[in-house]
Amino acid sequence: MRIYFNDIGRRSGGALTGLGLCAFGIYSLTMVAEAPDAVLADRAMWLGITMNIAGVISFLLSWLAPDLSGIWCRSPRFPPKK
Repeated sequence: MRIYFNDIGRRSGGALTGLGLCAFGIYSLTMVAEAPDAVLADRAMWLGITMNIAGVISFLLSWLAPDLSGIWCRSPRFPPKK
């Protein structure tokens, strides 16, 4: 496994996105006990699990993928012609 440091801006942005998703997922998991009923508790738990999985994948992908051009895309320089 190799960590890549080229295109540091895009890699840092992807890593921060992953950390944000994990923070949201952890917050959602801590609120499971505060849910007023079992349905909302179940939704909060699965949302937290999903956000944590997405955050970890985003963070790891940002540093371990050799080429980010197809993953974290920039907007096109010129709008497409119709």
